[in-house]
Formats: sequence, C-alpha cells, structure tokens
Amino acid sequence: MKILIIHYRYYITGGPERYLFNLKRALEDRGHQVIVFSRKLFQNEDNEYKDYWVDNIGKSNSIYYADTKKTIGTYCDMLFREFYSLKCKKAVKRLIRDTHPDICYLMVYKGVFSPSVINACKEMNLPVVNRISDYNPMCGACSLYRDGHFCKDCFRDNDWSCLKHRCVKNSFYLSTARYLSMRLHSWMRVNDKISAFVCTNGFMKQMLLERGLAKENKIHVIPTFFHETEKLTSVSKAFPDFENGLRLLYIGNIDESKGIYDLLNALKVLVKKHQNLHLDIVGGLHGEENSKMESFIKLWGLTNYITFQPFKHDGDVFDYYLNTHVTIIPARWSENLPNTLIESLYFHRPVIVPNSGSFQFTTDESVAFRYKSQSVDALIKILMDIVANPEKLRLKSDNCACFFQQHFSEEGHLNELINLFKRTIENEDI
Repeated sequence: MKILIIHYRYYITGGPERYLFNLKRALEDRGHQVIVFSRKLFQNEDNEYKDYWVDNIGKSNSIYYADTKKTIGTYCDMLFREFYSLKCKKAVKRLIRDTHPDICYLMVYKGVFSPSVINACKEMNLPVVNRISDYNPMCGACSLYRDGHFCKDCFRDNDWSCLKHRCVKNSFYLSTARYLSMRLHSWMRVNDKISAFVCTNGFMKQMLLERGLAKENKIHVIPTFFHETEKLTSVSKAFPDFENGLRLLYIGNIDESKGIYDLLNALKVLVKKHQNLHLDIVGGLHGEENSKMESFIKLWGLTNYITFQPFKHDGDVFDYYLNTHVTIIPARWSENLPNTLIESLYFHRPVIVPNSGSFQFTTDESVAFRYKSQSVDALIKILMDIVANPEKLRLKSDNCACFFQQHFSEEGHLNELINLFKRTIENEDI
C-alpha cells in the first residue's frame, strides 16, 4: 500500500511528530511505502520527497508566528494558508500525480497548508483519513480551554466566542482570521470530503459528535502507540523500593494549562508534613516559562525537593521513569493523549491524573489515581494518601503491562489503522 502522509512539520518537536516518525518506520517495516508531504524548514529530517514540499509561510525558517518577519508578503501568505492556499493545493496534486498513493493520512494541516490539501486529494480521487491531534476542528484555540477553565462556548455560537474572547494568542486580528476561516470551511463542508477521522481517545470523539462535525460511523478511536526498541526490551522495569523516599515525576511543557503550578502548590503543602520525597521535572520548551517556574520553586522553598531538567530529544528521558514511582500529569486542559501517559505505563509506572477530559477514556482505576480536575486540594489529598500508603503504587504498577498491551501496543495500533485504510480504499461502510 502507498500511503501519503501530510503533516506540517518533519522533525520531532512533540507528540504528533514522534507519532509520525514511529508510524512511518512501522509501516515501512511491514512493506508499505510512505510518501510524505510537509513544508520546507531547515530543522527537517531528510526525505526523498522534500522537493515537492511547499515553502514555509513567508519563505521563513521561523516555526512560530512571533518569530516570523512581518512583511506584506508574509501577511498575504499567512491569510492564504489560514483560508485556502492554491499554492499548497498545486504542490499536493503534483506529488499525488507523480507517486500514485492509495490513500492520504492527513495529520496537522490547518494554518499551514489550509483545507486546499483535502480538495487536492478529492480532485485526484484519493480518499482522506484525518488523524486529529488536538481540538482544532471544534475550537479556535485548539484546546477547549480559556482563562483557566474548560470552554466550549463556540459549540453554541458557531465560533463567535473565538473572536469575542480573542482566543488565538489574545490577538484581535488572528482571532478574526481564525473565526472567518472556520466559518468559511464550515460553509465549504470540508469535513464532508474526509472519509474517516481517527481520534486518539473517546473524549475527542465525544466532542466531534457534540459539535456536529462528523457522523459517528466516520469517527474511529485508535490510540497512539509506543515504539519498543530492542534496547528498551532488555531494560528492567522492576518497581523501585521506597528506602530513599518517594520519587515523583512530571514530564511535559512548562505551562499553566499543563497544571505545573497546581503541582508546585500541592508539593508546597506536602513537604511540610513529609520531607522524604522528591519531584523530577523534565521538559520546558520556552525559556521564559522555565524561569518563571524556577522562581516559584525558590520562592516557596522547594529547591531541595525538585530537580529540573530541560527537555532533550536523546531518549535519556526514559531513565527518569525507571528511577521513579509515579508520574503526575496534572493538566488543567482536556489533553489529547500525552506520550507521557503511554510511556509511564510502558515502564510499569502508574499515573496521577485529573478525572476529566481525555483521561476519562485513556486510564482507569487499575493503573491511575484520579483526582478532581483543577483542584489543588484534591491533588494534595491523593498525594497524601500515596505517601501514607506507598504499596498502592506497587499494586497499580502490576497492572500497567496488561493495560499497555490492551491499549497502546504498536501491533494493535497498526492492525486497526491498516484495516481502516483498506476499508476506506475499498469504499466499504466504515
């Protein structure tokens, strides 16, 4: 099978990119040919199809809007990519014409390629399966999160809240563009041209249905998988003892929506009663947020209880799971399916998560401790219980391997995805 994958980045910056590279390898290992369409950036990994790719917005090498040089040409290109880009459409059609793929697996495209890439596939009689990596289809901010709380106001006012609350980078102009583009794409019935949607969790499916963006038979829940290398196969996942205290782990970006400050507030209370514990924080993509967090750690007297390691892409992050007892994912927003959760379960480490959003569907009580979402008091209570009864961690650890195999194995993911591709190509009822 020849599979065209469209995604806006071709180097690892986060979960979607890691999934892309893992999936490409897994498909090729099974004899499939993977054709990639992306945008030209100096950070990209090499790829044989890169000459077909489109330039970045404004022909810039900057990844983020804030770093892009603002010119009239850049603004025009940005608007076309937000609304409808004939340049991207032409490039995709050329790639399809020259390579003859059987199906398109569409990943992140909005704001960089525009829905014109869907029309390109449609005009070339290429079915499209769209994997959804965030809440972009139903939320201008892509997160269902605003001003510190869960938000789906756009569900009832047809995206007007996106403009009203300036949900895109708190900018009137960017929010206006997003609002107008969402209305245009709704009028164009873009989603009707997509054969199937892949969601990583049931909450995402629930939100798509509630927003009325697709019929239930077109939405398929296929969770992300974890790639187990030969090196990892030989690693011992034995659960550590508690002689040196309780080891807690947070891996992720440093950001208010990720709940990192809720975690620090909880730890501030916890260490007053229990000093024999330590938190490893691994992550942080933005220096300003990292510095803000570090200042709170010093201000609240937590320096001796926390080790902060800026995130690296060298694989060493896995060592942190092996040296810890439990992973905390204190997200305030609904999350999609954090790689941290999957990785933690793979290494037989239970997780502490909110009882809301995607976590309702990606965990259960056999492997997770759940607390009331956005409640520092509830998080403190959970942590206090774990400190007092650490053997509960060991019991949940024993369940992690089975839960991982049932939900996040590579073989299970590939079987479901390839089966969906085949049924879509054959135009069966999916």
